[in-house]
Amino acid sequence: MKLRFKLCLFIVVNFSTFSIAQNDNETLKPLSFEHLHINVADNKATAQWYVDNVGLEIVSSDNKDEIYVADKDHNFMLELSSVSGIRNNYFDINIDAFHLAFEGHKTIEKVAEKILANGGTPEGSIYRNKIGDYVMNVRDPNGFSSQLIYRVNPFFPKPIKSTIRFEHFAYNIPDQKQEALWYVEFMDLKIPWSKDIDTTQNNFRNYRVPYVGDVGKNMSFELFGKKIESSLMNMPHSVIHIAFNCANPQKIAARMILGGARQVGEMRLEKNGDKIIDLYNSNNIPIRLIKREKDVLINIPK
Repeated sequence: MKLRFKLCLFIVVNFSTFSIAQNDNETLKPLSFEHLHINVADNKATAQWYVDNVGLEIVSSDNKDEIYVADKDHNFMLELSSVSGIRNNYFDINIDAFHLAFEGHKTIEKVAEKILANGGTPEGSIYRNKIGDYVMNVRDPNGFSSQLIYRVNPFFPKPIKSTIRFEHFAYNIPDQKQEALWYVEFMDLKIPWSKDIDTTQNNFRNYRVPYVGDVGKNMSFELFGKKIESSLMNMPHSVIHIAFNCANPQKIAARMILGGARQVGEMRLEKNGDKIIDLYNSNNIPIRLIKREKDVLINIPK
């Protein structure tokens, strides 16, 4: 009798474990980078500034509180809010703590000149990095830092409708490789690129920075491991967050929580039908999952 009881208990326990593992490994529809949310003093003026000086476009939506500004190929967008009483100035954030990057044509100098002539400020001079890319760091009138890049070997296909596109959102984290693998394991992102230098061809040390992108090649994270403050950690979602469009936000959230993420409140159903879940990943990076009732960006995987 005892043997039969133990056998039944073994089957129940192991079946449950197997079921959890199967659920964890369930193939879900790929999620896509959708937007970076920041709060600014005047979101209408900021949106127009990005249109006039960076070459982005305002995307219409039924959201009355935020304004969306995307590249013309609709790979990614900024979500701009103007909520009083929370951070409206990003000047005190080190550019290596976090920044937004645009990849463009050879004349990024002209884009930089326009930015600097219309309220932007420089972060150093244009330079060439160790793999030959041209880079210019600037801040918008709110102090939010951006990077303009001309890639020798672009990560993404060249823009079709525009001359510049969103390429990555960079942030600093204590263990960049662990962070990259977390996104692969628990959010089904990919690691298609890294900066590598062949040390047999030059005297530079190996220079490797993980880039983690979505399957649709819309956007990516660049993950630093520098000895500076990780300023993105524990930031309120109302101040800044990275959002992903996904068909199964509850299942993705459950998988993220298995990996050490924590959910903020319950899933919200917005008036327009959008379903939203706010989380912090295992390193307290603010992430939002959204299932849109009506897509804002047109270039997302189905």
